[in-house]
Amino acid sequence: MKCSEKGVLNKSDVYFFSPSPKARTYLFYPLSMGHFFCVDGYHLIRERYDSFLVTYIIEGTFNVYLNGEKVAAPAGSTVILNCYEPHEYDTDSFFESIWLHFDGPGALELYEYITSNAGNIINCANPKAVKKSMKNLFQNIGGKRTASESAMSSEIYSLLCELLNVTDTNIRKNVANEKSVAEAQKYISENLGDHLTVASIAKQVHMSVSHFSRVFKQQTGYSPYDYVLVTRLNVAKNCLRETNMSISEIAYKTGFNSESNFIFFFTSNTGISPGKFRKLNF
Repeated sequence: MKCSEKGVLNKSDVYFFSPSPKARTYLFYPLSMGHFFCVDGYHLIRERYDSFLVTYIIEGTFNVYLNGEKVAAPAGSTVILNCYEPHEYDTDSFFESIWLHFDGPGALELYEYITSNAGNIINCANPKAVKKSMKNLFQNIGGKRTASESAMSSEIYSLLCELLNVTDTNIRKNVANEKSVAEAQKYISENLGDHLTVASIAKQVHMSVSHFSRVFKQQTGYSPYDYVLVTRLNVAKNCLRETNMSISEIAYKTGFNSESNFIFFFTSNTGISPGKFRKLNF
């Protein structure tokens, strides 16, 4: 089936797949696949497309926007995106890719595990294996081969596992990111009573705000802002249980500018007031 999108050459193909109810319940399943040849002018911006996307770049450069930052994915790399969230990508010149929209039970958890280890743009140790799995799935969905839904589920799972088998470059990059995030967590812990902003934390680890926010969430599962709030909440709980500090003292120790703001935040997040929490038997 040919594609008529702007910037997509006529020789490109796209196919759709309708999984059975059992596949939706128990398996990974494809939803659509394409083999695209795109030129300057191709630019997709979408709020959501309920699925996850894997794109293997065969030739050229594919640009993906991560937290507002344009990042180039070169030939031989693989891009994985959560399309339940807003997403955007384009090219400045040309790229050829084979892509897969998929979903299934546990897809989100596996996506988060992959990106926490390797990021959204991945240089696999064995890109040929990724390309082979993509071609196998494309031929099945396109009707050139016949495979059961369970076989396609296994192929998708094997493909995703390959994305965890990254090159030394990815590993070194991930180790550097882990070190930066650990430094940021230490800074947050040691300065919890101060006015912390994402910009001030990013500055401590010498990163841009957008890059730091992306890396931090990949490593911890929290945005920097949410992590600060969760840390404040956990420290407050420990103070309530382990010390005789007053509610007001705990509020200022954990970075709240008033006792009333602290009580409101604590009650909203735990369902009980700080005073009642202090009296609970654990």
